[in-house]
Amino acid sequence: MPYLNLTLEEMADEMGQLARQLQAAGRTDLVLRALGVTMVEDLRLEAAKGNLKPLRITADYRFFVGQHEVELQPVHKAVYLLFLAHPEGIEFKRLSEYREELTAYYMKTARSMDKGSIIEGVSRLVNPLDNAINEKCSRIKNVFMSLMDTYSASYYIISGHARQQIAGSNRIWYNRLKVITLPRELVKIEGDDLHL
Repeated sequence: MPYLNLTLEEMADEMGQLARQLQAAGRTDLVLRALGVTMVEDLRLEAAKGNLKPLRITADYRFFVGQHEVELQPVHKAVYLLFLAHPEGIEFKRLSEYREELTAYYMKTARSMDKGSIIEGVSRLVNPLDNAINEKCSRIKNVFMSLMDTYSASYYIISGHARQQIAGSNRIWYNRLKVITLPRELVKIEGDDLHL
């Protein structure tokens, strides 16, 4: 095979040339098939890294992207910290499994609130019959969208991701995970109180 003698850079040049030829022929579907959806997502993330700004969380739980403060209420910060701590994603219907962790984040971000109000707020968030978690994620999304373009914001917001699981022979199940896709090396945490 002639590719065995090529350097990695030469292989990349050859791959680029082949992809451009397929694109010129109107067959980007073949490029996608050759790369696979997962690799395309990985490439999309790699391309975005150069444009994404670090998310800085201060010791007093203020959030900054670049020089802009991300103005969130303590409950929104608690929800955001929970999802930031779980890059593998969380299903909304399983939020009750994270009740203690969410409560701990909320108590850190809302130090002036009484514990009863915090516990009541967390109960609403983890209740699958209550729309509170969707409302909080929507607010978080709106704040990030006000600070940056849609493409960049898509890495900072809590968004959906479906992971397929095959159970048995002919049944397909999906985990409807919610994730923050921001590369974690872009998350800068100040102070010793917060560990993700």
